[in-house]
Amino acid sequence: MAKPSKPRNNIVEFFRFIFSLLVVGYHVQMTYEDDVYDIFENGAIAVEYFFLLSGYFLARSLEKLAKDEKTNFFLKIYYFMKNKITALLNVHVLAIIAIIIVIACCDTKSFGDIFVPGIPSIFLVHMIIVWAPDFNKALIVPEWYISSMLICMLFMVFFYLLFCKILKGIYCTLILIGIVIILAIIAGLATSWKFNQNLIYNFRAWSEMCIGMLSYYVSLPIKANTYSDCVIIILKIVEMVGYVVPAIVGIIPYNLDFKTYALGVIFIFVAVFITFAEKGNVVQNEKVNFVFGYLGAISLPIYLFHPVIISLIDYLKKDMPKYAKHLIVFPSSIVLAFLYRFIANWLNKLMVEREKEKKKLEEEKKEDEKEKEKEKEVVVLNDQGQHESQRIVNNENNQINLQPSTDK
Repeated sequence: MAKPSKPRNNIVEFFRFIFSLLVVGYHVQMTYEDDVYDIFENGAIAVEYFFLLSGYFLARSLEKLAKDEKTNFFLKIYYFMKNKITALLNVHVLAIIAIIIVIACCDTKSFGDIFVPGIPSIFLVHMIIVWAPDFNKALIVPEWYISSMLICMLFMVFFYLLFCKILKGIYCTLILIGIVIILAIIAGLATSWKFNQNLIYNFRAWSEMCIGMLSYYVSLPIKANTYSDCVIIILKIVEMVGYVVPAIVGIIPYNLDFKTYALGVIFIFVAVFITFAEKGNVVQNEKVNFVFGYLGAISLPIYLFHPVIISLIDYLKKDMPKYAKHLIVFPSSIVLAFLYRFIANWLNKLMVEREKEKKKLEEEKKEDEKEKEKEKEVVVLNDQGQHESQRIVNNENNQINLQPSTDK
């Protein structure tokens, strides 16, 4: 008998929600050109969390892909990327449609000048233009994160699957780190170390996802070992510190340097591998765990919908006070994300029910066909029986007729 699977520990999903709110606050304060530091001055540190978490799940998926010997090499890459794109396609398309409507209605004269340069961002390929000076021509600027993630994943999956035939997964990850270092050196020498922003952010995505992949491999031996209660308590404390410190850094009203962000990556790395090693804090209450999971599920819609709301406010009331914009953007982004998730879940259930109904009808149809086949067989057997009976009678009659008469 198979063991029942453990419910997922949704601590990472809760912090996915928290860090998505940091991004919202960061983008709101970015719309103001003043010298006053905002409470979300360092909210961009949230993207490090998203990249590391994506890297963890990337390594876990690639381990499964590497064991699949039946599927073709290029088909593996195709199916992996297809699944990734499908997972975010619906919310991306809705956000793009919404921002196009906002621009068309509020800035008709400049619509063409904004829309045409933003076309690559509709297909999430704008970050592949590494020679561009910046990414601000995208229709939804924060989608640079998704574009960089997908583009880097495509190459990372290719190289990983190429080397995993002869090397273990952790060594493949180290090779990926080596590749990005070599590319950075080549690009630096070619440009006198003056990188365009697109290239910097792609390097950022690649390197941080590699660190996330390392967190997966570090978690495996820790998960397999047993530790004393004292060590477990220490790991739980370290895990919470790893999540909370970067979140606090995100709301410090002071512009911090690159070193602080690098430390944030280390904190998140440690927290993630402790969580997935199952040696950290566990949400015992099922309802709370479900709520955390749901909050994590709406983090992507929040991330993609809030720029649309910010753009609409900027068009309608450019001089809105910062506090007022915060008070509008935060709740409206969350409400829209909840609404999207509710409708998406409802449609999914509807599709599942229709699929079940379709299968049921197909099964009933097959049963009817089987019954008809059985009836035909019975009719054929009956006909064959009647023919056989008639043949026997005829044979008997023939035998009687052929017998010589005994009458004298």
